[in-house]
Amino acid sequence: MFVRMIDVAINNRLLILMLLVGSMAYALFVVPKLNLDAFPDVTNVQVQINTEAQGLAAEEVEQLITYPIEAVMYALPDVEEVRSISKTGLSVITVVFREGTDIYFARQLVFQKLQDARQTVPAWAGTPKIGPNTSGLGQVFQYIIKADPEAGYDALSLRALNDWVVKLMLMPVAGVTDILSYGGEVRQYQVRIDAGKLLSYRLHVSDVVRAIRANNRNAGGWYLPQGDEQLVIRGVGWVPGGEDGLSAIAAIPVRTVNGISVRVRDVATVAFGGEIRQGAVTMMERDGQGGVRNLGEVVVGIVLKRFGANTKNTIDDVKARLEIVRKSMPAGVTIQPFYDQSDLIDKAVWTVEKALLEAFVLIIIILFLFLMNVRAATLVLLSVPISVLSALAVMEHYGISANLMSLGGLAIAIGMMVDGSVVMVENIFKHLERSAPGDHGIALRIAEASREVARPVLFAVLIILLVFTPLFALQGVEGKMFTPMALSICFAMFASLLVALFVMPVLASYLFTRGVVHRDSPVLAPIARAYHGLLKSALAARRRVVGGAAAAFVLTLAAVPFLGTEFVPELEEGTLAVRVTLAPSSSLAYARATGEKLERVLIENFPEVTYVSARTGRAEIGGDPEPVSNVELFVGLRPVSEWTSAPDRPSLQRLMREKMEVVPGVLIAFTQPIAMRVDELLSGVKAALAIKLFGPDLAVLAEKGRQIEALTRKVEGTRDVAMEQIEGEAQLVIRPDRSRLDRYGIAVDEVMSLVADAIGGAAAGQVISGNERYDIYVRLDEPFRNSAEAIGQLILQAPDGAWVRLEDVASIAIEQGPPMIKRDDVQRRVVIQSNVEDRYGLAGCGAGPAYPCLNRSAAGLYGRIRRSVREPAARPGQADDRRAVVAADDLPAALFHVPFGWSGGADHAQCADGADRRHSGLADLGPVSVRAVQHWFYRAVRGGCA
Repeated sequence: MFVRMIDVAINNRLLILMLLVGSMAYALFVVPKLNLDAFPDVTNVQVQINTEAQGLAAEEVEQLITYPIEAVMYALPDVEEVRSISKTGLSVITVVFREGTDIYFARQLVFQKLQDARQTVPAWAGTPKIGPNTSGLGQVFQYIIKADPEAGYDALSLRALNDWVVKLMLMPVAGVTDILSYGGEVRQYQVRIDAGKLLSYRLHVSDVVRAIRANNRNAGGWYLPQGDEQLVIRGVGWVPGGEDGLSAIAAIPVRTVNGISVRVRDVATVAFGGEIRQGAVTMMERDGQGGVRNLGEVVVGIVLKRFGANTKNTIDDVKARLEIVRKSMPAGVTIQPFYDQSDLIDKAVWTVEKALLEAFVLIIIILFLFLMNVRAATLVLLSVPISVLSALAVMEHYGISANLMSLGGLAIAIGMMVDGSVVMVENIFKHLERSAPGDHGIALRIAEASREVARPVLFAVLIILLVFTPLFALQGVEGKMFTPMALSICFAMFASLLVALFVMPVLASYLFTRGVVHRDSPVLAPIARAYHGLLKSALAARRRVVGGAAAAFVLTLAAVPFLGTEFVPELEEGTLAVRVTLAPSSSLAYARATGEKLERVLIENFPEVTYVSARTGRAEIGGDPEPVSNVELFVGLRPVSEWTSAPDRPSLQRLMREKMEVVPGVLIAFTQPIAMRVDELLSGVKAALAIKLFGPDLAVLAEKGRQIEALTRKVEGTRDVAMEQIEGEAQLVIRPDRSRLDRYGIAVDEVMSLVADAIGGAAAGQVISGNERYDIYVRLDEPFRNSAEAIGQLILQAPDGAWVRLEDVASIAIEQGPPMIKRDDVQRRVVIQSNVEDRYGLAGCGAGPAYPCLNRSAAGLYGRIRRSVREPAARPGQADDRRAVVAADDLPAALFHVPFGWSGGADHAQCADGADRRHSGLADLGPVSVRAVQHWFYRAVRGGCA
């Protein structure tokens, strides 16, 4: 068949040439549209549901919001996992669907089911909403808004500029699904109530709220005919914006007493202020002269890319749009990009370009030296760009993004692409050497030469393709990461096969119209003589050659157990992400001050650092739901060639850790922005390794988690070992005494209303000014709620008019509670997480990779966990429902060292005794039930079972 096809191609060479030119023109047209990403997006199909929970504590958020929504989501088809985070004032639920589910179909299913779930969530607790349509790697571009000191813009003004100017101008960019604001303060028209004055007029906070709502409304009355015209009837009663709005709110009457109006200003102070916030951003940068400039608090905008959008095009469009936005900024206010994934994309593209250039040079040199013919070398050289362009065009057609892995596949395949063409051209060259000058049978000789090697070329390429077929069997994260690489290689190799079989003979018929002249290669002759001599010696000593090969093979097998393993090499992103964990009860002010200290430590001690930005807590809804006790430092670095403090990143991180540990009470973990995201995508944990402990009782989880944490710290090679904070948050708990309340005829609801509305605050409408919308927030003034004693003195009014202090009818005490509660598949869990020590120079291992040493040390950890972590004994006659389930996640993160060469997903492992121990539910493995921990410590490390 191939013989006939080759003959047809040569006999219709003009048609083949036209098809080649047309296909290359098409490729050049579509390749610019190819999706360019920095890294393969390993995000599974997931939909987030976010709920702002009106200041409720983590336990109330879990019970009132998280659990009811989780319960209904399992009724959806193709749901694989539901995990959640419940923390003070926020619930985040992630619904993971089976791979292959259309993201928009999944979002529609969740939206429909969410309507049912809202019926079970109290209206006062919050309104669940679907999060942005983005992936875990969707934070592709970040900028800061900063103001010169003399410009007169504070955190309130900068946040308003980002929310109502910058965001609105960037949102129309194709590929952008949302822009998060981080830092600054959201403006509010605050009504700060004086509790004493409120009481003297016998008013409640609810009276003030109702009065403001009743005096802030517009209305429409349709039309009023006026002869041949009609007038639109409008009622304008909105509170105006700015200082006029403050005056209007202050003048609103709340009640009339003896003909005299009691206005808002009589019982409260009305002023601008910032809403209760959960995060802040500060920044220090190095100027052009190398000096350090403290920018103080800044506002960060985080651009979220729409799921499936072209990363490079999105970033380029955002940059172009920023030039327009800058013209809208007031004098003294600037927008400065500081994180841009397009830099990584450019590096990935340059990697392929560099490989192509090097391949061209090597092919030209080698072919010219061996064939001694420029036309032959040029002919083979053409096969590379044709194959690469064809592969990229097919990738664009099937929606496969060009990223570090897929482009890396093309770089790997470059050397193989020319194999078929080299064989074809070399055989054609030999045949044409035998032709006489003026021979008119050139085409026949080319066809004969092509037919001779068509079958070997075909089988050679098919064998290469077969080598990559196991990659197509990978699933989950591995499949998303390596399948695009395998596809790009296969596309390129298949294109190179077509080029070798059909394009090379046709092009040869045009280039070699007069035949070729043989020239002896000065390089090939000595190589051939040396090879013949070595071959003769090897044949004379066959036993020794075979024995030596066998011995080398055995020695290689013996070295395999000592060989370190990793999922893929680490990607150097050029930016560090340093996670700093403080005590759970830390305040925003303390966390922010700690972040600024660490900023100064890094930028003043390391000239490699260009900027340090400390992010405390969380951004608005849609970002990472981090507590205030979490500070993330983004550290910009110069190119490695300009470093002076350390030769590489691991060494630099060690030095940074030593300097940062002078700040007491912090737990420090180093990673990189994309690397951190990949880890979190895999199991919701921002670390390379994690042990999950499941159970219903938070106290038991905390106790057993600390024991596992202590055991894990003893494993060589672990670094930044820490248990998630599930206890230690200081809470001021107000518990009504029902018997005392009953004595005064006061309902519990009145106490809770005092807590929620007077202490926590209540929204009484909005002030609308153009595009801007700000809440009118009513709350007790700070002196009446800044201590437990002040709160205890707050007055409740009984139905008979009696005044009762809150402390007389309720207990007010400081207690410890969970800062957040995390759940996987409707089970509470805690994670003991760890990063992996540097690859080289691990203590106790000597020089070389650290993984074998880590593997040997970790091999006994599972046994120690099993012996040391015991379940609490159940009381007689009581069912033991406090059992803890341990699961270990070996995260196959592409950017992290994974010390165990296996990455999970199997349902069971075959044990040495023949038992098939499944890992679903509670495995019968002794006092502590173990699920996936066997994968980590036995299948991956020992290759066996407990």
